[in-house]
Amino acid sequence: MLPRFLVPYQSKPEPALSFGNAHSVLRRTVPTRRWPYALLDRMARRNGYVGRLLAAVYADMVGYSRLFRLDDAGTVARLRDLRRFQIAPAIRRHHGRLVQTAGDSMLITFDSITEAVKCAVTIQYELAIQNDSWPDDRRMHLRVGVDLGDVITDGRDFHGDGVIVAVRLQEVCPPGGVCISRAVHDRGGDRFGLPFEALGPLKLKNIDHPVEAFVLWPPCDEKTSSIRLVV
Repeated sequence: MLPRFLVPYQSKPEPALSFGNAHSVLRRTVPTRRWPYALLDRMARRNGYVGRLLAAVYADMVGYSRLFRLDDAGTVARLRDLRRFQIAPAIRRHHGRLVQTAGDSMLITFDSITEAVKCAVTIQYELAIQNDSWPDDRRMHLRVGVDLGDVITDGRDFHGDGVIVAVRLQEVCPPGGVCISRAVHDRGGDRFGLPFEALGPLKLKNIDHPVEAFVLWPPCDEKTSSIRLVV
């Protein structure tokens, strides 16, 4: 039986747009006024940068250059659809914020560690299901790292230990898995009954202390036979 957070989500269809409901639709779609990034930066500089304790999820595509060489336009379209129809809905459901994208990678932040892990596992699970309809050499795989730490915002850039460790954990993560730090594991990352592997203390690039890590694996059944495929 799948964890509840992996049960497929059915979104409600938007009502047909007519003259009678156009105003209400516009009110839902036009965002309220928010402080611009530049003003927030000036306020932060006045008192020094202050980091927030957040869960950072960093995901990167495995072998994207190889897929691009095989089918450039098709790979770009698949990545766009993956973000639009799977990743973005998962982020919304788990109350995260997609704060940076760079080609085939992305950084997502969460106030809740539990929601961060749920989102990361959901993305990997749904991608594994999608991969079963593709030949082995055309399947897309993600590496995902999750850490808890201070995250400092500088305009559209994000810095801090939480981001750095999440990136480094992603680099050592097996494709299809979710690599979490000890901090994440002890504060909720071990509550879902998912299979996991202890990696022990790791010496990560540009990190001056060992980071103990674990790999969580999404459920593997007949629908996700490719979840453990390593490329």
